[in-house]
Amino acid sequence: MMMKRMGALMLLALLTLVGEWYGRCYGCLEEERIGLLEIQSLIDPYGLYLRDWVDNNSNCCEWREIECDPTTRRVIQLSLGGARDYNLGDWVLNASLFLPFKELQSLDLRWNALVGCLENEG
Repeated sequence: MMMKRMGALMLLALLTLVGEWYGRCYGCLEEERIGLLEIQSLIDPYGLYLRDWVDNNSNCCEWREIECDPTTRRVIQLSLGGARDYNLGDWVLNASLFLPFKELQSLDLRWNALVGCLENEG
């Protein structure tokens, strides 16, 4: 009985480690990584502010200004305040850019020369 319990605990520990490794290795979802790179190409095409947002299959949950849910590995927070290159002029926001982010809870777009949007004073 003791051997079965110990074997079960070892298996549980192994599965936990594999789950942790899997989450770290693969990071955010591919559709979200592609969405982030699309946003980056529009607001910081020269990589001045978001220089670690690169298309090399890196874990986008480790990129600056992004927070992911530790369980689902989905992006839950984007902090892009002041990230847009002002040399690009005004930005007319296309909200469909954010469709891949199914669990997004917080989005900061302050100081990005957005036009055509109403500010929420709530």
